[in-house]
Amino acid sequence: MIELLLRGPFSRLWWASAASSLGDWITFFATLALASQIGGTTAVLVPLMSRIIPGLVLGSFAGVIADRLDRKWVMVLSDGGRGLVVLTFVLADDLIKIAIISSVLEILTMIRQPAREAAVPTLVAPGDLVTANSFSAAAAYGTAPIGAATWSGLAALFVALGGWGPIDRGPDLAFVMDSFTFLVSGAIVATIGIPKPTLAENGPVERDWRQPLRDLAEGIAFVTQTRTVRRVVFGMAVALFGGSALLPLGQSFAQEVLGGGDAGFGVLVTALGVGVGLGMLGVAFFSTDRTRYDLTYALSLGITGLAIGLAAFTRTVIGASGWVLLAGVGTGYAYVMGFTHLHEVVDDTLRGRTFAALFTLVRTAMLVSFALAVLVASALDGVLRAPFDNGIRNVFALAGVLILGTGLLSIAAIRHGLARPHLTPQVRRSISDASHAFGLMKGKSRGRTYDE
Repeated sequence: MIELLLRGPFSRLWWASAASSLGDWITFFATLALASQIGGTTAVLVPLMSRIIPGLVLGSFAGVIADRLDRKWVMVLSDGGRGLVVLTFVLADDLIKIAIISSVLEILTMIRQPAREAAVPTLVAPGDLVTANSFSAAAAYGTAPIGAATWSGLAALFVALGGWGPIDRGPDLAFVMDSFTFLVSGAIVATIGIPKPTLAENGPVERDWRQPLRDLAEGIAFVTQTRTVRRVVFGMAVALFGGSALLPLGQSFAQEVLGGGDAGFGVLVTALGVGVGLGMLGVAFFSTDRTRYDLTYALSLGITGLAIGLAAFTRTVIGASGWVLLAGVGTGYAYVMGFTHLHEVVDDTLRGRTFAALFTLVRTAMLVSFALAVLVASALDGVLRAPFDNGIRNVFALAGVLILGTGLLSIAAIRHGLARPHLTPQVRRSISDASHAFGLMKGKSRGRTYDE
């Protein structure tokens, strides 16, 4: 299990992704600090929105790039571009420049993500996908506290030493380090032998400006018409819609509802982070080749929703943190199992577009959830009788019900297949390959038939 991180192509991809994720988190915290310095507390919405909106407009086209072009060099160029673009934050002195730079960074990140996810199944054995996704998720989110601590350390270092040259603000020092992490990531990826996408191997892209649009339409049709894929993609989006409502209300929940102050909010955040980490790593240790990814994914969503709903009506920070910890474990399990299921069932010709659709829907869900959470909490405050007289508690409860319902619907959707004999990932892949070969013999295009 640990050998995946010690040798082989996935090992290098993991270390590159860890460096890239660390840079992403440092950039995130430093950009929020810079926006706050320039425009005040509410100005932090500028970089936040700038990192969400580009994905809504261009996210699906990133999947076309991942399925048509050499994925290794897509990642290398994205990392190199981010390494250069992040340095321009040093020259940013107003919110408009911060918005533009943040948007360009997000576009490059958005291009890299589907390429990376599409490459993972080509670097590891089918039986190692769960472990690989567990480690990848840990790298993506486990670097968040390291990034926050690094940002705090760099800010303290700037206060102690002062600035020099163009680096005359605390965040500027962080941006220089961010650039280094991105360049390191790109250099590592450049050494990995990543197979080219099937579509790229089949020949050059047609000289037709409509081809990318046809690719995009094919990807959308595949995600919306293939039931196994649709359940995971839309299920994760709905779950993120419910869970994201907790982010803008978490501090108020800890301070005003539970009476825990700033320290109480820190306890809840820590419990959530620890829970997610335990869930992600727990998948790697407790899953086997007999694990049903779709069932485990659905059950994990149900546990997450139930825990959030129960946390809504606790009276103390300690009680709430226990349920939040459980919600984090469920979230970690659902994340890894959802990604593994997509890696397993989606053909290489459509994998990039599938993950691009997932990331686009998740961004949309988060954006809408952020916008509605505070409004809904205000609208529901004092409307109902106790214990439903608090708007924040009600939003937490609604979020829990929404996620729980998504999990139950997913279980209901696969109930007919639960009694079928379980096939290992290797057997399922062999059957899938044979099916594709048979389709090609009949003159059908690979990946054109969308079924369960």
